[in-house]
Amino acid sequence: MSFIEMKNIRKDFGKLTILHGVDMTLEKGEVISIIGPSGAGKSTLLRCLNHLETIQGGSIAVDGEFLAEDKDGKVTYASEAKTKEILAKMGMVFQSFNLFPHMTVLDNIMAAPIYVKGMKREEIQPIAEDLLSKVGLLNKKDMYPGSLSGGQKQRVAIARALAMSPEIMLFDEPTSALDPELIGDVLTVMKEVALGGMTMAVVTHEMQFARSVSNHVIFMDKGYIVEEGNPEDIFTHPQEERTQTFLKRLIHADI
Repeated sequence: MSFIEMKNIRKDFGKLTILHGVDMTLEKGEVISIIGPSGAGKSTLLRCLNHLETIQGGSIAVDGEFLAEDKDGKVTYASEAKTKEILAKMGMVFQSFNLFPHMTVLDNIMAAPIYVKGMKREEIQPIAEDLLSKVGLLNKKDMYPGSLSGGQKQRVAIARALAMSPEIMLFDEPTSALDPELIGDVLTVMKEVALGGMTMAVVTHEMQFARSVSNHVIFMDKGYIVEEGNPEDIFTHPQEERTQTFLKRLIHADI
């Protein structure tokens, strides 16, 4: 069994089906990029994986354990204790940074390990400071989020997720809320995380990142996976007309 297995995922919002039987698998250390137009269901797929959304069909397994399993046409979720255990393996970085405004940068990073894992402050502080150093923001540790740029906030958010020692990092369009000149610093940190061997699933509009860092690319549209494969095939020789049209428009927009 792969490290992450999502099979035949169906997600409904009321009478509207957002995901139509989507499959996604990741091996340990693999980086998968999920691309496609707005409204394709990309973010919803990630949110189903980390249980921010519940599914109406299909199964989700992480490291050999079922978070959700389809039994006789009905989805059954793991017990609360098992669900917490599985979710503890995941870190997530959102479009909006979701930092605590009343806490310093350092305290933002230490909060979850202290309050969720029960770690001592003196135990987590050197780890948090090391993470801040890796994202280039150790000199900002005593500042508050309101004094940081968007790119700096997102790098703090990445460090905060890494402080929980996840086995997989989920990124939901982490650069979409940033000014263009701030995107590069965040992508650099993400590349370094990938090079460190982290398993990553990334919803992104940054095609160069998807092409250069990913092992696998999924193109989604209207709740379906239209095409998937290695980055070179997807970006150089897309087989599906919808993929070709999408990529041509992006390339034209970048010129």
